[in-house]
Amino acid sequence: MRFCLMGLLLLPMLITTSALATSLDVNLSGHAVRAGLTQQLTKSGLEIGGNWLHHMDHGDVLAAALHLVDYPEPGRGALRLGVGGKLLVIDEDEPSVEGVALALGGKVRYTWPTFNRVGIGAHVYFAPQVSSGGDVERYFEGALRAEYLILRNANAYLGVRTVRVGDDRRNETHDFDSAVFLGLRLDF
Repeated sequence: MRFCLMGLLLLPMLITTSALATSLDVNLSGHAVRAGLTQQLTKSGLEIGGNWLHHMDHGDVLAAALHLVDYPEPGRGALRLGVGGKLLVIDEDEPSVEGVALALGGKVRYTWPTFNRVGIGAHVYFAPQVSSGGDVERYFEGALRAEYLILRNANAYLGVRTVRVGDDRRNETHDFDSAVFLGLRLDF
C-alpha cells in the first residue's frame, strides 16, 4: 500500500514532458532513509517533488511537494529560496498514528561565491491542527545541512533533521526522526 501511494504521488513528475531540471536526493542515518525526486516545471521556478522517509522503528512519511523557487539576488546566484508546501501521508508504527497533513514552509540554499563548491541548506515545514487529519494533530519538519560539490551535478552533504508528529488521540507530540544524516544529491 505504501509503495502504491508513493507511486501516485510521484506520477505527475514521471509524465511531465516540459521538465527543465531533475534532482534525485537520497540520505541515510542510523535508523532512517529518505529518498526524493524533484522536477522543475517552468523557467519561472515552479517545481514539484516527492519524497519518502522510512524509519526502521517509527514507520513512513510520504510527501508530495509544490514550490516556487528563485534567486532573490538576480545576477549573483548565491542564495536560492523556495516557498511552498507539502501534502503528507503519515503512517507511524509506534505509537500507531495514521493521517494526513498539509504543511507550509520553505527551503533555502546558499553557496559561497568565493568557493562555490561549498554550500549550506535548510528547510522548515509546519502543519497545524487545522490542516491535519486522521490521528495526526500537527506536523513539524526541519533540517540543516552542509554541502560539498563533488562533481558539477553531484553534491554530498552532512546534516541534521528533526521530524515531529502530533498525536490527536494522546494529545502529545513526539519525535518521528531526529538524527544526523549523510546524503547525495544528483542533478540532471
